Amino acid sequence: MAETQRRIGPLRKSVHPQEVQPSFNPAPDLKHETIELDGGKVILEKDVAIAMRDGVKIYADIYRPAADIAERTPSSVFSSPFGKHGAVPRALFKNMGVDFEKLSPYTFFELPDPFLWCKATFFSPQEVRDGYDVVEWAAQQPWSTGDIGWGAVSYYAMSTYQTAVLKPPRLKALLIWEGMSDIYREVNKVGGIPSVPFQNLWMNLTGQGLSMSEDHATASLEHPLFDEFWQSKVVDWTKIDIPTLSVTGWSSLAVHLRGTIEAWKALSTKDKWLMVHAGREWSEYYKDSGIEKQKEFWDHFLKGKENSVRAWPTVKLDARTSADVYVRRDWRNFPPPAKLSNFYLASDGKLVTKPGREQAEYCTFKAHHADSTLTFDYTFDKETEITGHASLTLHVQCLEFPDTDLFVALQKLDTEGKEVKFWNSSQFIEAPASLGWLRLSHRELDKERSTPERA
Repeated sequence: MAETQRRIGPLRKSVHPQEVQPSFNPAPDLKHETIELDGGKVILEKDVAIAMRDGVKIYADIYRPAADIAERTPSSVFSSPFGKHGAVPRALFKNMGVDFEKLSPYTFFELPDPFLWCKATFFSPQEVRDGYDVVEWAAQQPWSTGDIGWGAVSYYAMSTYQTAVLKPPRLKALLIWEGMSDIYREVNKVGGIPSVPFQNLWMNLTGQGLSMSEDHATASLEHPLFDEFWQSKVVDWTKIDIPTLSVTGWSSLAVHLRGTIEAWKALSTKDKWLMVHAGREWSEYYKDSGIEKQKEFWDHFLKGKENSVRAWPTVKLDARTSADVYVRRDWRNFPPPAKLSNFYLASDGKLVTKPGREQAEYCTFKAHHADSTLTFDYTFDKETEITGHASLTLHVQCLEFPDTDLFVALQKLDTEGKEVKFWNSSQFIEAPASLGWLRLSHRELDKERSTPERA
């Protein structure tokens, strides 16, 4: 088994499940039992004890097809701190674009519908922490073919990296659906700016229990820079050589977009595919088209079925015109081939293609005023597609403060000058085409990792 080390940060007392606000669904008492669901088509084994190498027992819920449908099937494993009983109420996600009416009541937050997948002869033990041991345990069960897949949405995708780098022998394929891969750069200190609201939300979601949980807000204060502590939480993606389908959306800019793409680029496997969609995080996962994509992938690598997977384009990107209007492009890599174009800020509020006299010598605005912004416009005289990365170089002087947080938006305006909005991560059509943010004290570039389009 491959070795990996992760450092644990400062701890805080977990929030008692009965005190979580907004309230979550309480966990039932442990009780091992076997239940027939969906008219006997699905078997649920509740609270199955899985012994870890250190003697700790982890309890999983196992969904599998009835024996008359399939005696032995490939299996999928999912791990997160969200509770295998469905702790997160559906009401919190009523605006996420997910058609809950089509899903069984056993479809929990960011997990596949067991009724659907058991009919397709797959298995789903949930909320497990010791990935390697669970994978090997699942492979040895009498109802398993021994071929195991791992991955679902968000945290279930993030845990995939941690398990895959350990190289469990029976782990055959990975599904990364919106999975951040660098918790410092993508969540806690995006652009060097502490993401306190999200940290509190995150700790509320993951910090329930009767013991202690990691305190990310305190860790960000104790480790303000990317040091060995944060590095220990980023796996070496090049060690992952398992077939992988990675999916993210342009709308996940502030959470999963960067991490999904960066990890995918570094994977050493030749069997890897990337999709960047124009929709929302959870709605795309539960759509019929999303489910069909997942099924094809699992069928090929867990069941050995010959289908269209090998003919898939390596990269699929949605080029957006508006929130719900887009064209799907096929590419061989990311970023796709494109002409790198330079624009310059001009003092009259324009973007120009060549530096000249009209280029801004300096512009000023008052910080901490919502209506105080600087805008620079460019009007295209022909149809133009913007793709891949975008970067901005500024020379900044802050007159009254020791440090400054800058926020930049790339906006699309229609012919009437009105902004065209796009989906944010999950709920509303309110986002610009792209966003960027940086704390100026974090402006130093990593010269080894910087590229012309990302300098």
